Amino acid sequence: MCNLSMGVLNKGISVGKMKKAREMAYRLRDKGMSCEEIADVAEVDIDTIQEWLAEREEMLVK
Repeated sequence: MCNLSMGVLNKGISVGKMKKAREMAYRLRDKGMSCEEIADVAEVDIDTIQEWLAEREEMLVK
């Protein structure tokens, strides 16, 4: 497989993992977990978790 194909494959895997982490963050927040706890469990930095949750709140308000 050429380098370009490998890059596309790796990016797709990364995007899929981040999508699952975001969905998990939503579920964990609904269960009352803090951003710090969610970041630890999801293995994503806290700034990203806070951003995801803020975006979700905006969507729910609209």
